[in-house]
Amino acid sequence: MATLHARNFPDDLYEELRGSAEREGRSIGAQAIMLLRFALTQRAGILGGLGERRQPVRGRTPFNRRFAEQAQDLVLRAQEICREVGSAEVTPAHVMLAMLEDDVLRPTLERKGITEEAVRAVLPSGPPRLGHAPISMEARRMLEVALLQSLGLARQAD
Repeated sequence: MATLHARNFPDDLYEELRGSAEREGRSIGAQAIMLLRFALTQRAGILGGLGERRQPVRGRTPFNRRFAEQAQDLVLRAQEICREVGSAEVTPAHVMLAMLEDDVLRPTLERKGITEEAVRAVLPSGPPRLGHAPISMEARRMLEVALLQSLGLARQAD
């Protein structure tokens, strides 16, 4: 694996990266890689093929802001559920339970046969716990795919 060294970060940017990594349960390096991967994916989607003219990167749209806020609330609720049921880490099942609490998402999930009872049946349980609830790789991947798909839908709607 290649090594990348970054120096002379502005203090405010470093603190933002550190805080973001802490909230996501990642190391600073892992968070930087995730953000770089996301930015490069975004850029590739905007640029299209190599022979096409470069398009300006758009600012955050109301859709993106709303999605980011809702996704953050969803992850925070999934972490609360994880602690409530005594799980070691946030899994896709915890995320699904948080989604089932949303008035907009619940009917769609239930039409697909995903119910609170069915999801709770597969959750490991234990005594409620305190502290940080790290997000599993599976749940992280689930959220990243959802974000990328929603951004693709947002671009189609523009």
